[in-house]
Amino acid sequence: MAKNIDDEKTQREREEDLLEFIYSLWRQEKEISVTEYAMEKGMYERKAAAMVNSLVKQGYLDPSSKKGMLKLTEKGQVKGLDILARHEKLTQFMQMISGMDREEAQEDACRLEHYISPKALKGIDNFLMFGDVYDRKYEGMDFYAVYGEGEFEMVMGIYELERRNPRFFSVNHDKFQQTAILRVEKKKSWFYIQPKEHDEIGHVWYREYGKWVKAPKEDGRYRFPDGIFSYMANPKVPFTEAEAVVAITEFDGEPIIIECCELNIHIR
Repeated sequence: MAKNIDDEKTQREREEDLLEFIYSLWRQEKEISVTEYAMEKGMYERKAAAMVNSLVKQGYLDPSSKKGMLKLTEKGQVKGLDILARHEKLTQFMQMISGMDREEAQEDACRLEHYISPKALKGIDNFLMFGDVYDRKYEGMDFYAVYGEGEFEMVMGIYELERRNPRFFSVNHDKFQQTAILRVEKKKSWFYIQPKEHDEIGHVWYREYGKWVKAPKEDGRYRFPDGIFSYMANPKVPFTEAEAVVAITEFDGEPIIIECCELNIHIR
C-alpha cells in the first residue's frame, strides 16, 4: 500500500510546512494554536509542539508561541514568504509542463519545494515569467527505447573543435557523405559515417574513456559507438545534437590537437 505523502516527510519538511501554513494565515490576519494545527493535520499534539519549539529556537516563531497562538517573528515572515513563493512557482510549473490539475501539482510541489536549489528555482521563475529555457546536455541515450531496431539516416557535419557562434566546418567535412547512419539493436547502438568515393581519408579516430581508439571500417563506413557521444537538446531546434571528439590523421599514429574535430549528428 502506498504511503501518504505526509507520512514520508522529514522533520525539516514538516517544519517548513508549518511555517508556510502560519504565514498563509498571517497574510489573512488569522492565527492558529498548536492544538488547532495538530488537529488540522491529524498529528499528535506533542509532535506539533516539538516542531514549534524547533522553529522558536531557529528564530522563526515568537517564544510566546510555545504557550498559545503561533506568531511569526520578522525572520519567520521572510522565511514564510520564501517557502510560499517556492510552493506557488513549483505548482504553476507542474501545471504548465504536465497538464496536472492544481491539486495534483500542489502535491508534487509540496515535496520539491523543500529541496530545490536557488539556481533551479530561479530558472523556473524565468521560465514562468519570460519563457526562458536552456540547452540540456546528457549522456547515455537509449536509442532502442526511442526507435526500436533498424537503421536510421541522419544529417551530420564535422566541425572545427571549440569553434562556435558561428561554427566552421572542418577541412575534413567535405570528405564524407552529409548523412550518418544510426544502427540500433536491442542491446547496443552505433553510428556510421561514410567517405565520398573519390576521397582518400587516412585514419579515423574517436575518444573513449580519455583514450584514442581507431574507428573500425565496415562496408566502407566508419563505425562509432553511441557511448562516446554527448547529447544536447535545444528547445529552439527540432532535433537533438549528438557530439563526439574525432580525428582524421594521415599517418597511423595517435592524433595531435590540430587533427581533432567535432562530429555532430542531428537526431530527430
